[in-house]
Parts: sequence; structure tokens; C-alpha cells
Amino acid sequence: MKAWLAVACLFTPCAVLAAQDAPPPQDYHDGQQLDIKRVVQQPDLGFCGIREVEMTYEDSAGQRHRLRYPVWGQGCGNEN
Repeated sequence: MKAWLAVACLFTPCAVLAAQDAPPPQDYHDGQQLDIKRVVQQPDLGFCGIREVEMTYEDSAGQRHRLRYPVWGQGCGNEN
């Protein structure tokens, strides 16, 4: 499997292959209990304002999840 993935990355962008293995995103709800053992992909927060972002993580059983949630971006600088 790893050899196939390495060869496939030579001919196909790896991001496309990674997206095929990604589960559909789940929306976060206030008070929701999450089992996050390891963050696989953090969202880019380089924007200003509130936007929905997605984070990919693994739970304690090794299952991957994608979580969609609103967040205030960190790219506003000194704006009020």
C-alpha cells in the first residue's frame, strides 16, 4: 500500500489522494464531547473575520474525523 501511494504521488497530487481517504465533515455543536488524540491537519486561520474551517483529527481508536466549526481568523492585524 505504501509503495503504491508513493508511486501514485509521482503522477497525482498527494492532496487529491489524501482527500479521497478523508471522511465527510461533521458540524461541531456547543457542548459536544470530542475524543481528539492527534490533530492530523489544522485549519489555516490567516483570514480576518468569522469563517467555518475544517480540522482533521484521529480519535483514541485511531479513526479519522473531520470537524467543521466557526472560528475568528487571526489575520486581522490591528483592526478593531
